Amino acid sequence: MIETLRKRERLLLALIVVGLVLAAVASTMYYARLDLTSTRMFTLSDAAKALRNEIPESVRISYFVSKSLADRHPGPGEIEDFLRELESVSKGKVRVRVVDPSDDPAEVDGFGVAAQQMQVVERSEQRVAIVYTGIVVEYLDRHETIPSVLSTATLEYELVKAVRAVVSNDVQVIGLLVGDADKSLAGDYQTLRGNLARAGYETRELERGRAVDDDVDVLFVLGNAAMDRYDSAFVDAFVMRGGKTFFAVKGVDVRADYGLAASAVPDGGLLSMLSSYGFDVDRSLVLDQSSLTVPFQTQGPTGSYQIQYLRYPFWIIVDERFVSDDSPMTARFGGLDLFWPSPLRLRPVEGVEYVELAKTSPKAWLQTERFAAGPDDQALYALERDGTGGQYLLAASASGSFRSAFSAGDPPYRDGAPPLAPTRVESEPTRMVVVSSADFLSDLMRMSDSGFNASFALNAADWLASSDDLIAIRSRAVADTRLNRIDDDGLRDFLVAVTYIVCLGIVPFGVVAFAFARSARRRGAEAASRPSRGGAA
Repeated sequence: MIETLRKRERLLLALIVVGLVLAAVASTMYYARLDLTSTRMFTLSDAAKALRNEIPESVRISYFVSKSLADRHPGPGEIEDFLRELESVSKGKVRVRVVDPSDDPAEVDGFGVAAQQMQVVERSEQRVAIVYTGIVVEYLDRHETIPSVLSTATLEYELVKAVRAVVSNDVQVIGLLVGDADKSLAGDYQTLRGNLARAGYETRELERGRAVDDDVDVLFVLGNAAMDRYDSAFVDAFVMRGGKTFFAVKGVDVRADYGLAASAVPDGGLLSMLSSYGFDVDRSLVLDQSSLTVPFQTQGPTGSYQIQYLRYPFWIIVDERFVSDDSPMTARFGGLDLFWPSPLRLRPVEGVEYVELAKTSPKAWLQTERFAAGPDDQALYALERDGTGGQYLLAASASGSFRSAFSAGDPPYRDGAPPLAPTRVESEPTRMVVVSSADFLSDLMRMSDSGFNASFALNAADWLASSDDLIAIRSRAVADTRLNRIDDDGLRDFLVAVTYIVCLGIVPFGVVAFAFARSARRRGAEAASRPSRGGAA
């Protein structure tokens, strides 16, 4: 009888081992993942799964990661898992290798993978180590490099874009035209430019009053206060030949370098051109209860300077409830902060389809006459609130054929400048996006922690470049999780207080209480066991 039981145990053990081996073999050919996140951010997108259909020959993806970094940070492991999953669904079209750069330093430097410094503590000694974590995509004799990556947050977007670029051998060019005299690309738009470059776009600075290069795929017009009719004519010519354009414009010029002095942008120029396309930007400012808290440096009665945190209604938080569900740019909305926006009105023209992308909350209002935007003007913020309260449009897109703003036969001119060549009367089918805030893509987004503004710009660039499937990937990884985006001051203060109470009170108290309870239970159990062991009762 005992021998029979032993045989059954050995047989059961052998079956379990065989089952585990078969499961391990099956896991190399099939996989499954349960993704419970609302945006499905841990599930490969359709665009990533379909890459194998876009690759004629195999693509090699090399992940260069230093062993010292992989041993100390969870990011490299997550990245490798993602790459292996992509390799698995590619049916042999994608081959992945993980390389320690120390094996061949010349290779990693030749591909342009960025070296980074990491502080390492070993044997009570602190030193700085040089580490690498970058990805190179190779196809035939071409390659694309993601010089630095430490998480999978935007990796899928960057990798799909890199694979497509290296296979098609085509890099899309975004022209950046600064339309404000007090701003420059180098001084005010480095965050935007860096994000566009990391997304695989080539960025190129353009000058006002010059023709847009023929190889520019998408044009970003950043501001308009310094653009007259002559400057605008070159943008109109770009639109007429089917160029895709993003406009970040304003109706009121707020000068941050002059104490937030504000004045209406003069008539004519770029705003008149946009009006001919069906976008009317009013010369007024929108204020909203849904707004940011902004730190201002103010001078006290004694002459000393102090930091004052002010709920600033000119810097508007766009709520996800008030964006379009129909546009891929906002279908999975991550957040948007607009600085000193103006109301935007659509006046549809024939042959063009418009989509309202973003609005204020219903508790917005306007300043139309006396512009007072400084921190010392708080008493003047709401002077026109009763008469102008409501909801206002802030961003919209349009698709179709547009009539030239200069089709009436009155071409602009400038003294000393060459006359403009005739342009088309009606454009090729094209797309454009208009946002009535000229500064929301400036480096002010760093101060306000509004990095998702750049993500919105990337979504718009992808939509303008007709890469709708890429937008769905990018928008999964971006979300505004700040507590200060909550509109109700009382609710926000309550949630902050609850957070402090839970983290600094309930959790530590619970840990201590559990320790005392466990200790008391053990002492009771020991006391109860002493008589049975012959100890003292």
